Amino acid sequence: MRLFACAMVLVCWSVSCVAQYAPKAEVFGGFSYLNYEVLSTNLPNGSVTGTCSTSGNVTNCEFPPAPTVKFTPRMGLYGWNGSVTAVLTPWFGFTTDFSGNYSNASRSITTSLTTTSPSPCTLECTTTETIQLAVSDPTIYAFLFGPQFTFPAGKVKVYGRFLAGGEHKSVTELQTDITNGTLLSLSELATPVISGNYFAMAFGGGVDYPVRKKVSWRVGADYLTSTGTAQNHVRVVTGLVWRL
Repeated sequence: MRLFACAMVLVCWSVSCVAQYAPKAEVFGGFSYLNYEVLSTNLPNGSVTGTCSTSGNVTNCEFPPAPTVKFTPRMGLYGWNGSVTAVLTPWFGFTTDFSGNYSNASRSITTSLTTTSPSPCTLECTTTETIQLAVSDPTIYAFLFGPQFTFPAGKVKVYGRFLAGGEHKSVTELQTDITNGTLLSLSELATPVISGNYFAMAFGGGVDYPVRKKVSWRVGADYLTSTGTAQNHVRVVTGLVWRL
C-alpha cells in the first residue's frame, strides 16, 4: 500500500510537471539550403579483352567484368523549411519538420567502354560503347518528426534532435547509348522524370538567439540520409522561431 501511494505521488508529480509546459509550442519558419547527392551509380568505363577456349568443336569466349566509374553528382538546392515543436518540458519536446528544396541545375557524365574479342572473330573484333548520362531539375520534399532536446547556454539556446519520416524525390534523367557511332538506345520518355518515396532520417541541431521576448533567430544544420541510390545530404536552415 505504501509503495502504491509513493507511485501515485510520483505519477501525479510527473503529470503536473508535463502539464505545466504542455500548452507551450515553438513554431519555426525560414530558408533552407540542401546539399544533395542526386544520384549514385556505377557506369562502365575503360576496356576489356575476351579470352576463348576450344573443347572439341565448341569454342567458348569469356569477358572479365567491365571496369566502372562512380557517378555521384551533388547539387545545391534552395527552398523553405518549417517545423512545430510541442514543448513538454524545459529541455524536451517533440518536433514535426517539413521542407521543400528545388534546383534547375544539371550534371552529366560521358563514359566509354571498349570491348575486344579474340581473333578470329566473325563480326567486328572491337566495339566501343559510349554512354552519356545527365540528371537535372531535382525536387525534394521531406516530412520528419521526432524528439528534440534543448539546453540553455547563456543568452542562446542550443538544441539537438533526431528525426525520422519520409522523403519524396523527383529528378530528370536522360541516358543515351552509342555503339561504334550508332545510337542504340535513348532513355528519353515522354516525361523522363524519375520520382519516388523513400524512408529518411535526420540528425542535427543548432542555436536560437533571442530577438524579442518570444521571438528568436535560428541557425541550424542536419545530416540527412535516405534509402535509394543516394543517401548522404546536408541541410542548413535559418529563420525565425515564435514561442507560443
